[in-house]
Amino acid sequence: MKVNKKIKKGILFALLTAFISGVSIFYNKLVIVKGIDPLSFNIIKNGGVAVILSVVILRTLFTGKKKIIQKQEWSKLILIGIVGGSLPFILFFTGLKDVAAANANLIHKLLFIFVALMAIPFLKEKLHPLQIIGYLFIVYACFFIGGFAPFSFSIYEGMILLATMLWGVENIIAKVALRKTNSSLVAWGRMFFGTIVLIFTAILTGKIHFLFNLQANQVLPILGSIALLTLYVSSWYKALSLAPATLVTSILVLATPITNILSAAFITHNFGLTLTFNTTTILLGILLINFGWLWRKKIAV
Repeated sequence: MKVNKKIKKGILFALLTAFISGVSIFYNKLVIVKGIDPLSFNIIKNGGVAVILSVVILRTLFTGKKKIIQKQEWSKLILIGIVGGSLPFILFFTGLKDVAAANANLIHKLLFIFVALMAIPFLKEKLHPLQIIGYLFIVYACFFIGGFAPFSFSIYEGMILLATMLWGVENIIAKVALRKTNSSLVAWGRMFFGTIVLIFTAILTGKIHFLFNLQANQVLPILGSIALLTLYVSSWYKALSLAPATLVTSILVLATPITNILSAAFITHNFGLTLTFNTTTILLGILLINFGWLWRKKIAV
């Protein structure tokens, strides 16, 4: 029996998301260190994505290609916007100012562990022993082989960890919402309602004036961040709608070696056996997780 076409598409979208994520974290690290206030950065970036997705949604609604969202689904979209589209962005990009890009990506990729821990009780997903071994390979590669600067266990790394945990919760909520709601609408809900919360946060903290004091050379690079985030949320929610959360979040870990390679090429200029071994072990872990899932489903490749 061949692999379910729906699952195949989910895996392909997860691979695309991993590539986008690896490039995005490296790029955003270069942008955020240019003195931009993290809150202002996220309002412009997330707001830009919200505008783009709003245009796409309106276009599909006017052409009659998609059904309007059901009333009972609005609460899930608002919750996703609060839990995943606002606070974690503030935490992540505040921490990113003082944390190496490779380390930030590594912490973010612990998402698959948080999602797995929650997917088992809340989504009723199950893990094959091979998948667990694959998880251990990835953890070993990330924390013990290297490929990143040593952790300092600072408050900034803690911010990124907390942001990742919130994104894990968001993914569980999104997976439930995706059972009845189109992935593009879920992506829109995350960015639209999240941006509203970010704007209110800026007003309450007295930082709204930063939005009007940015220079053109600060704003223009954010256009790249907007493009990357639009691609990320669009492909990620598509992947999450098509395949199990435990499967696609493990594939997302591929972003770690992508960021590491970019950092080695453009920042540290240091390629070596450690980076190669790190990447190979992560790939092996992801393969074990995928084979474990196939084995559990008794599906022949």
